Amino acid sequence: MAQQSSSPGQGRRSPSRLSPRAVGGIVLAVLVIVFIALNRDKTEISFIVFTARTALWVALTVAAAGGLVAGFLLGRQRYH
Repeated sequence: MAQQSSSPGQGRRSPSRLSPRAVGGIVLAVLVIVFIALNRDKTEISFIVFTARTALWVALTVAAAGGLVAGFLLGRQRYH
């Protein structure tokens, strides 16, 4: 009786399928983009030592980018 050798990729997902985590991330990104696009009014932004008047979408984009960077940095695996 011949034994079947297991290939290294056996049991893994096809690269063409998106994980539920990826789908959730895409949906969330689309919702954030739509939210930012719908909020284009001018507003006053206060940040610690300065105040600026800018379009709300700019402030929302900066906040979303900051959250993305923070999530990336906090979510990385640390190798010692």
